[in-house]
Amino acid sequence: MSRIALLLTVFNRREKTLLCLETCFLQIDELRSGGKYEFDVYMVDDGCTDGTSDAVKEAFPQVNIIRRAGGDLYWNRGMRLAWEQAAKEDYDFYLWINDDTFLLDGALATLLDNSEFLRHRAIIAGTSRDSRGNLSYGGRTKNNKLIEPDPAIPVICYMFNGNLVLVPKYAYTHLGNLSPAYHHTFGDYDYGVRARKNGIPCVVAPGILAVCDRDHTLAPWRSSKYTLRQRRAYRNSPKGRPAKEQFIFDTRLKGPFYAIGHGLSVIFKMLFPKKES
Repeated sequence: MSRIALLLTVFNRREKTLLCLETCFLQIDELRSGGKYEFDVYMVDDGCTDGTSDAVKEAFPQVNIIRRAGGDLYWNRGMRLAWEQAAKEDYDFYLWINDDTFLLDGALATLLDNSEFLRHRAIIAGTSRDSRGNLSYGGRTKNNKLIEPDPAIPVICYMFNGNLVLVPKYAYTHLGNLSPAYHHTFGDYDYGVRARKNGIPCVVAPGILAVCDRDHTLAPWRSSKYTLRQRRAYRNSPKGRPAKEQFIFDTRLKGPFYAIGHGLSVIFKMLFPKKES
């Protein structure tokens, strides 16, 4: 029997978190009944004030809740903490999911079946669509273009969004946890880049596996709706494009010269924002 740790980090999205877990457990229970897989869920509560943990504990008492009061972990460091705790139990797979990602029927089975097809050597990203049917998150090219999944077979990607990702033990043994260099952004992309550099394939699973709306269409640091001071502050915030973190990732992706050029491009876009209607 293969053991799977499902990992998520949450902050004040109680209703979405409950729906996410509901869609997960419907499929977990079905897969468990086949006797082939066992699941445990690890959820980091990074200082929620909306009662998320209490609601989860009542609805899904089997969830391992890791409470933290700081509210400063954001996605990457919250997921690092969840993974750190789960890895103590030496699972066969680690499944990342965002708390605003809602699984479609058969999503977990698709990820696991494709992992078996690839001999549990590849990291597999699931593709999400938004509520209007447009692709929102999934596997990406080296130039950050979202990849359209094939309906039947896995396709190679260079990196991926962390909304729905299956990491086999083989990959974790070689790569370890998410990088501590990042707060929120870049950690998921970075993991894919590190995987490719270590000879571990990354693929996009067939079909659309989940629903997840994009957080925003244009980042505040690029929007004319905000003053320059506000744009600068957001760009330097953990959820923006912190210069040091951007440089680290860009260097790993394409080298230091690209990192310098891209850094200047980010500054230019901040200084000359896009107009929004």
